[in-house]
Amino acid sequence: MSNSKEVDVLWLSQEECIESGAKDMDMILEYVEKVNLWLAEDKVVEPELLHLLWEEGNYSGKRIGVHAALIRSEEMRVAAVKGIPSNPLNPVERQTPRSNGMIILYNEDTGYPFAVMDDTIVSALRTGASSALGAKYCARPDSEVLGLVGCGVIQNAHIEATSKVMKNIKTVRLYDMNEDRAKQFADRWKHLGYNFEICKDVEQAVAQSDIVYTATNVNLGNEYIPKEWIKKGSFHSGVSMWDHKNDAILEGFNKYCMDYKLRLKDDKYPLSELTKAGKLAQDDIIELGQVIKGDKVIRENDDDSIFFVTLGICATDTANSYQIYQNAKERGLGTSVKLWSEPAMY
Repeated sequence: MSNSKEVDVLWLSQEECIESGAKDMDMILEYVEKVNLWLAEDKVVEPELLHLLWEEGNYSGKRIGVHAALIRSEEMRVAAVKGIPSNPLNPVERQTPRSNGMIILYNEDTGYPFAVMDDTIVSALRTGASSALGAKYCARPDSEVLGLVGCGVIQNAHIEATSKVMKNIKTVRLYDMNEDRAKQFADRWKHLGYNFEICKDVEQAVAQSDIVYTATNVNLGNEYIPKEWIKKGSFHSGVSMWDHKNDAILEGFNKYCMDYKLRLKDDKYPLSELTKAGKLAQDDIIELGQVIKGDKVIRENDDDSIFFVTLGICATDTANSYQIYQNAKERGLGTSVKLWSEPAMY
């Protein structure tokens, strides 16, 4: 081992991350599934996430999410801190992404950082992969109709990931407040061979779909999906959190799954609010990793309607980013930035 006290950090731009696999959905799916399993095997440490709101109470407005994770698996031992600011006005006013992520990877032995890299693409694809894996383990295997509410960036990740794990999809029902955006979405993904239907209202996209993903800018207090729209036997991933009314969650579904139950301590999202209010028991919610591991069964019959929540496990970004870092090193990509040559001792 070198006696040098110098610490260098590899900076990876978004373009370099993409070149190293950030858009490889097969890789993203692989590590999202592994991390959920590692979580069930107690190989992941992840604290509560922190949300900083620029406008008090406006959870779908400008905010910064701060996440951290530590992985102790046979495949990798690495820690990370991730920051992901979000501003829904960015696409409208600036024609730039709503969110951008940045992740710092840390060495287990020293605790020092060894990479700082873009996490925007990984975070988006990981969201789609998480919902798709929820569908893989919770939806009916013969599901044929996929309903997408909102046709923005995240739904691109959803449809790509779902096409890889749900092989019986035939029809995709799309609803977006901007009908042209729904048409552009259908055109982009027509190569998948699905029958795309542009819906005139949300109910058409939700009520008869076997799998539903909501990815909108709806805010707390503006929930709009009632229990009457929940198809028996369907699977819903409430990605944007405040789309389903409480009666839809409590009465429209009979099974509940999420990627990480620690998030039940978080404020102001449906399952945490419902469990804190005593309307839903924590024991009634199953972690996806327990299903993957085989410790729990969630779908017991075709009529089970399952509500799934993914709030984003930072460890999934950590694992994928670590693999991207390894790929980048092999390709000679990135810029080495000095943290220090000789650490100052004060």
